[in-house]
Amino acid sequence: MLSGIDPTNYEFTFSVGGRIDGPSAGALMTIGVLAALRGDTPRPEATMTGTINPDGTVGPVGGIPQKMQGAARKGKKFVLVPIGQRYDQDENTKQMVDVVAEGNNLGMNVQEVGNIYDAYQQIVGKPLPRPSVSPVPPQFPARAFDNLKAKLADWYSRYDQERTQVKSFSAPIQQYLASDVQYADQAAAKSTNDLNQGLVGLAYFEITDAVSRMRQADADGTLTQDYNTGGFNSAVNYLESLASAQSDLDSAVNEIQLHQPKTVSDAIGLFDTYSNLGAAEGLLVGVQDRIAALRANLSKNTRDQTLLALMNIAEDMVSADNYVQIARDSVDFETGYGSAPTPTTAKVVAVAETLSRAGDANLALFDSTEIAPAAQQLGTTDSAVKNQLMGKDADYRFTLLSSQGEQVLDQQMKSGMQEAAMLFGNAQNIYAYSSGLIAKYYSLDAKMDSNFQVTSYQNEKALGSMLDFADERAKELITLCGSEVPVPAILYYENANALRQGSASDQLTALNYYWQAVALAQADAFMTGKFSTP
Repeated sequence: MLSGIDPTNYEFTFSVGGRIDGPSAGALMTIGVLAALRGDTPRPEATMTGTINPDGTVGPVGGIPQKMQGAARKGKKFVLVPIGQRYDQDENTKQMVDVVAEGNNLGMNVQEVGNIYDAYQQIVGKPLPRPSVSPVPPQFPARAFDNLKAKLADWYSRYDQERTQVKSFSAPIQQYLASDVQYADQAAAKSTNDLNQGLVGLAYFEITDAVSRMRQADADGTLTQDYNTGGFNSAVNYLESLASAQSDLDSAVNEIQLHQPKTVSDAIGLFDTYSNLGAAEGLLVGVQDRIAALRANLSKNTRDQTLLALMNIAEDMVSADNYVQIARDSVDFETGYGSAPTPTTAKVVAVAETLSRAGDANLALFDSTEIAPAAQQLGTTDSAVKNQLMGKDADYRFTLLSSQGEQVLDQQMKSGMQEAAMLFGNAQNIYAYSSGLIAKYYSLDAKMDSNFQVTSYQNEKALGSMLDFADERAKELITLCGSEVPVPAILYYENANALRQGSASDQLTALNYYWQAVALAQADAFMTGKFSTP
């Protein structure tokens, strides 16, 4: 992803002479691979410690003082450590140590580093080529701006309809729904305000979120009302009425498969369309089984437990329907641009497989650094920890559901290009969200509330570096695309750029959007031949 090569054209082997505990050598191994591909030789007096994050930033490690002592014994004079880790715990004394000062005592120059480009320059002594950045911020083409603005009018109308429905409930039910309604109202108001500032992409994301939350409030209110008056069966009958989400999804999949991309930019828009369809499909997987399980265990659960479970199912169905509508929108406003001819199916598959393998690697790393240690600490299985985390962390659940949605969609694809686009779209989702999991739980050491919402970060210096680097990468690759730049990449970039100034939770979302923009713009650059190989 950094060099422009197709990794399936190469065979990689690593010879390890000593013991490596965990991912601490990841960044150094990345530099070694890139140097080998480019024919460069790392400086013999230089070394580093640090993990390699999915986005190309350098992640945290432990035991830096001990590693520095080992480096000094091997005659190293220059050592890089991850940004935000100037102070690290000495494993022997359990005291915090200034590793820069400790390096001076050992006769070494120690510096912090934030990303692989800076690390490569320092370790190899040569720059790792990267695209230039346009001084003009990425902007929507005029037609895309107008089309998206027209879509906003439809969503505002949907919001008003849902808001009216919620007002029809009794006072006790409206009081119960008050927090969700307040959230939706605030999101809708912010959408209008951002549209007035010309932030059409951000306004679109906000109003779709507002509609989804208001529709959930409507569903929760109806379920409560029906359960109160007609009992469990009445509530389930309403839930069954929401099952149209599946038929709408199937219809959308069939419609979108009739859409034949005419340019590379069209193909990228199709990728993003399928990322939304995959999310919708994942949310609907197993809905009927969940309803059947509730019915079978009705006597074992309290009324409140049953009602909450029904609401959770309704939430997934409403969210799935929202994703279907967004997918339909994306076909309209994200295609019809650019002039580069449609890429071959083989080229799309090659890029999709690279991104898919990156996502798989992310999940494998997350399992080894977070899931397995938690299972060992709790004295349970990895599967049990995963199931618990799916019920608590929406990001983790969304990552795994996207994978399930891809498997379902794969059975419905009717052509090679459509299947390739679907594979890329879902790999895009899995890559971005799994990258966020690693950032949240490992690289940034996020602190979360009882609802698993991020409230702060232990490593704020690394967060700032990660946001800056993500912004630079997105702008570089969007600039590289030139007039062929895909509209969804600009959409994600605009949202990321706005949200990075927000709350701790917003900043994590901003990273996700930056990575989505990077994946789409880089795919465009690959397919138009603008991303050169070493």
